[in-house]
Amino acid sequence: MNLTLAVDKSHATPAYLQLKEQLTRAIEKGLLAPGQALPSERELAALLKLSRMTVRHALLELASDNLVEPRQGSGTYVLPRRLLQTVDRVLGFTDEARDLGFTPGNHLLEAELIAADQQIASNLGVHKGDEVMCITRLRTANDEPLVIQVAFLSPRLADFPLQQLRLAGSLYQTIAVHYGIELQRAHQTISARLPTRQEQQLLTISRDTPILALERTTFDTHGQPVEYVRSAYRSDKYQIALDLRKP
Repeated sequence: MNLTLAVDKSHATPAYLQLKEQLTRAIEKGLLAPGQALPSERELAALLKLSRMTVRHALLELASDNLVEPRQGSGTYVLPRRLLQTVDRVLGFTDEARDLGFTPGNHLLEAELIAADQQIASNLGVHKGDEVMCITRLRTANDEPLVIQVAFLSPRLADFPLQQLRLAGSLYQTIAVHYGIELQRAHQTISARLPTRQEQQLLTISRDTPILALERTTFDTHGQPVEYVRSAYRSDKYQIALDLRKP
């Protein structure tokens, strides 16, 4: 393990915080990879001439930041980095993942024309019973399942080119290229719930792992709804940040 740690006990910064910051940098730089075990409390205490309580404090801080996971009787392991969505602009999953250094993946599960129910119709600004394209996909980041997305498209996109979507991977890019539609703004809501049985299977999670349920309606430059999407994200691999400013 190519890891150099040093704690200056005469420094104003507490020893546990110095250790936490150094381990955080090592994780962020990839010196400690996802799934890798950290040196044990005993090893770190002996190496740095610290008490085990001080080392434990640093490791607990890392765990509270969702950087590591302590496992009973096994040790402390580096967690995979979460995909962080900052809610301040309209981006599709593909661009979000790439901006954060992940490789996005796209598995088309189902695509069919359906009759819009009242909720779908209200979000797309159409009549109940109107025919809309419904596209269900499993999205991955670095080959790990992250989100199930069910997108309902405006009736004007009823002839949506699925083969082009398979090649591009990005729904928004396909809409822009094929229809010349620019997506301008979106309205999004977020809630938490437990996963369905199908979500457990597709996302490879337990029934006790919460889902972040997002619903978003996206509009074009004329203010017309283009897409209404329901997304079920793994809460252990996805975070949402709000960029707030003083009015």
